Amino acid sequence: MSLSLNQLERKFERQIYHKLCRQNIAKAVANIKNGKGKILEIGCGSGEIAKKYIRPYCESLSATDIVKRFEGSKIADDIAFQIEDAQHLSFDDETFDGVISRDVIEHVTDDELFIAESLRVLKKGGVLFFTTPNRLRLTAIIRYLYGRPIRFPHRYGSGPGLGEVVHIREYSLGDLRQLLKKFYVKSIEIYGVYLGIPHWQIGLARFPKFLSRFAYSWHVTMVKR
Repeated sequence: MSLSLNQLERKFERQIYHKLCRQNIAKAVANIKNGKGKILEIGCGSGEIAKKYIRPYCESLSATDIVKRFEGSKIADDIAFQIEDAQHLSFDDETFDGVISRDVIEHVTDDELFIAESLRVLKKGGVLFFTTPNRLRLTAIIRYLYGRPIRFPHRYGSGPGLGEVVHIREYSLGDLRQLLKKFYVKSIEIYGVYLGIPHWQIGLARFPKFLSRFAYSWHVTMVKR
């Protein structure tokens, strides 16, 4: 029996890696204008993250996705939703204090345009926070050693309410640095999250910094100049 998108989100909340990711999202939002920011979420999925980990920590939230993945016309009474292409946002320049995006950049055809659009709709001093899998995470390295390296674009299968899950690319630490240096911003922070295999609940939430290049995913913070 397959799980619905909402059921899958609730299952993830019981896993250490996904808990860490959600906590980091909440912290990132709470730090924007001391919890009083006007926030845009790109790729809201079922809306569970928006309801539990973004909306409680901001003044207002606009949630978007390329398609609607939940029942009803809106996520909640106080969360606006609209269909948006992350590479061609309809919002005016300098509209938001923060942009939050969870595991979207690896799916878009033009990652530079994705970042440029996110920065465009941010006010000066605004924060872009996004997450994405690490191309050199331990599971990927194990596959390489067994002669089954991940090649991109890569189909990971299909998920409930998501259709086919295809990553056009993934990023090593070096890949991200090369991409992000193209943007003239106030600051950039790249943070490695979880060292291990989340599916088996095997791994470390805290680990030496020199091992961060093998973390499971990257959490990136960019502050607009």
